Amino acid sequence: MDTNKQVLVVDLDGTLLHPEPEAIAVPGRVSCRYLSQTSANLLAEISKLIPIVIATARNAQNVKQLVQQIPDVCFCGFVTENGLVAKFHLDETPIAKSNWNTVTDLLPNWSKLTGYENCLGLIAPKNFENSDEFLRKILFENDLPGYIYLDGHKIFIYPSMPSKLKGIKSLNFFPLITLGNDLNDLDMLNASPYTATLSTAHEEVKEVVNHKSGYCSSLNSHAATEELLLWTYELVASLLNYSNLQPV
Repeated sequence: MDTNKQVLVVDLDGTLLHPEPEAIAVPGRVSCRYLSQTSANLLAEISKLIPIVIATARNAQNVKQLVQQIPDVCFCGFVTENGLVAKFHLDETPIAKSNWNTVTDLLPNWSKLTGYENCLGLIAPKNFENSDEFLRKILFENDLPGYIYLDGHKIFIYPSMPSKLKGIKSLNFFPLITLGNDLNDLDMLNASPYTATLSTAHEEVKEVVNHKSGYCSSLNSHAATEELLLWTYELVASLLNYSNLQPV
């Protein structure tokens, strides 16, 4: 077993946060995502038993809007921008900060998303087709490094291949338990002994969880999240009882 500090890693969108309105709102550029109060309460109880790390594609500024609303939950680390930024505290300055001026100068009519520290977030002009292919061409023709990541109407350029697991390891954490739902969670799920997801997760995620004999909720949205967190609480309590986990 890895000698690094054992943690619970939780993804946000589609795992903890959902579009259906609930008690705790996390604003986005266009819409909100929500966390239920029951989920917040369960997270608080779990954080008394095992350190919790958030691992998300969101930036630290946005994650802070959630964390400030759930002060009873103790987080020991934050992996943001799909692993490009890893911090023990959200207000820390990242070790590396990318300068994307060369790219943005070539895209004067594109909207730039604020708050990102190491990646470039963009929104293409209205009715712009094949925006990802266009960006790849721009990078290639100007000999600029970059990895394109699509997230709905938003497009991100990363300086290197993103990896949430790499971000977790940079903080000297080991993902003992991982809750995730999408392809950008696969590296963490593959590395974790204990995994869980939702019925609405990407098929590849469900395959990994099932292969590891993990837990997949048959419910949807907040009800599924609450079920996952209850499963997690009971798992952690069991591991503590059998001395497989050091208490917080």
